[in-house]
Amino acid sequence: MNIIKGLRDKLFGLKKIEYLLSKSAELSKNHNLFSMRELKAMEILRPYFPDGYLLETSYSISFQTIQHIINDIILNKPAVILEFGSGLSTQIISNYILKNGLDIKFVSIDNDLIWLGFLQRTIKNVDFYHFPLKKNHPFSHQGNGQWFDIPKQHIVNSFIFDMVIVDAPKGDLGEKSRVGAIEFLSEKLGSNPIVFIDDSNRKDEREICDLLLLRFETLKSVKHFYNYSRLSHSELFYSAPS
Repeated sequence: MNIIKGLRDKLFGLKKIEYLLSKSAELSKNHNLFSMRELKAMEILRPYFPDGYLLETSYSISFQTIQHIINDIILNKPAVILEFGSGLSTQIISNYILKNGLDIKFVSIDNDLIWLGFLQRTIKNVDFYHFPLKKNHPFSHQGNGQWFDIPKQHIVNSFIFDMVIVDAPKGDLGEKSRVGAIEFLSEKLGSNPIVFIDDSNRKDEREICDLLLLRFETLKSVKHFYNYSRLSHSELFYSAPS
């Protein structure tokens, strides 16, 4: 017992303080690096900002995530993009597609009808679809959570997606609130897909990344960044922002 107590004191005494200080310094360094990359990404993306006011909120995907997505659009040329959760990313990505004359089908799904109406007034090259969230949806975690109520015969079920951006539903709706994307994407991913999972600094989203790798043979690897993850089949070119 004395040996165990001695080890405990070492681990949770001075050693613990040193560890916590070291961890705090590491977190501060990572946050500062994230902030610098955000500023850089904002400048790179500025030509594709919407006219007028830029509606950015705490729910918005980070600018460097959007930069990473557009890097992949340039390098991997997806024909069809699916996005769960419409917002800032929709505005900037659609503007990039429009201004560069790209032949890309961009599908964006959201559960907020009023919010979609606001976006639709200014974005004309995105196929917006409103689906309310259904409780106890079979695609949700253990079948007792919420997921988009998408009718089986809806046209969105007929598409094959080359790129998927998962940023909805909100994480506070329940455990693994975005896990429904896995079942929805069954037989809907292309042969060389790219999937972005936002907020993967959270435990639930990190586990969803692992589940995607287990479920889809076309997803071979995952790379985790500050607050998002990217899954892909292969990577001929490194696309992450510096």
